Amino acid sequence: MLDITKYVSPGMERSVKKVVSADDTVGNSSLYLEQFLSTSACINMVVRMATDMVDKALPQGFISVGYHTEITHEEPTMMGAEVSYKVALVEINGNRLIFNFQVTDKRGTVGYGKHVRAVVNYAKLLEKAKERMEK
Repeated sequence: MLDITKYVSPGMERSVKKVVSADDTVGNSSLYLEQFLSTSACINMVVRMATDMVDKALPQGFISVGYHTEITHEEPTMMGAEVSYKVALVEINGNRLIFNFQVTDKRGTVGYGKHVRAVVNYAKLLEKAKERMEK
């Protein structure tokens, strides 16, 4: 089994600032919400940031895959507003990487949550997926 702590460690973090664009409102299920930052856009950014943070550090043949995400999207933010995303690796449990994240704008917290990724061998993942498709 791969010792992940040789490659990544709790305390790693990334921050990104972004202006909410029309693409960030896609995923809202109502026409009334089309000018607001969508929850799915928040999750997508967090996943990209966490993946970028750890996958480059892993040895060849290993990747991280999404396992679980929890989000509380408590305040609205409109298109044109600048939002800040902060993602921090807070724990490693076996092959699981646990991240906390926060999304803020100039008025305060927009959302926060937890994202869990699993480190896996890419070849084994591909083999398992192909076997599953043949069933």
